[in-house]
Amino acid sequence: MGLNFAFIRSLHKASPVAFGAIDMIGDDLIYSSGHAEELLGYTKKEFKELSSNYFASIIHPDDLETSEEIIERLRNSQVGEIVECTLRVRNASGDYQHLFIRDIVFERNDQQTPVKFSTIVQDVTQLVELEKALGEKVDAIRKISYKNSHELRAPVAKIIGLVDLLKTDNFKTEYNERIFRHLEETVKKLDDVIHEINNLSN
Repeated sequence: MGLNFAFIRSLHKASPVAFGAIDMIGDDLIYSSGHAEELLGYTKKEFKELSSNYFASIIHPDDLETSEEIIERLRNSQVGEIVECTLRVRNASGDYQHLFIRDIVFERNDQQTPVKFSTIVQDVTQLVELEKALGEKVDAIRKISYKNSHELRAPVAKIIGLVDLLKTDNFKTEYNERIFRHLEETVKKLDDVIHEINNLSN
């Protein structure tokens, strides 16, 4: 039993990703599942018009070079080869979203030159933002670890050394020994905490 267009379209509707097809000769969007418009907030007509020059008008300026490289890779791709990347694309509100894109040529001419490719697009903005936030947390932990190792550990080590010096016969009285013992125990606990923080941050 053959699969009809309605069935394929229902799969597109149920999928969390957007599907599309682009004519590389006419540089024209020939099919869109509709998700991309919903994702970015454009009307079908706007999205169709924006497809000119492979959506260059809404791709982040810093990602244009990557977009051009992807098109070039598609033109030189082997049969069945998938080309993928992540681009920042401006939505209808003017904000940029991070889109993970996978492209593959599905039609070639008699000379095997790519003429049409399909594209699958997934919004990964939250994932990218989460990754960025995680990176910032890791950096903060590294800074704490550095301060802990260099700015806190050094003075504690000096105090431990001074306590050892004060425990010589010149200062040896029952009262002083009791003070030194408490001081030594307190500094030792602080030193243990510093080591524990270092181990956790590493």
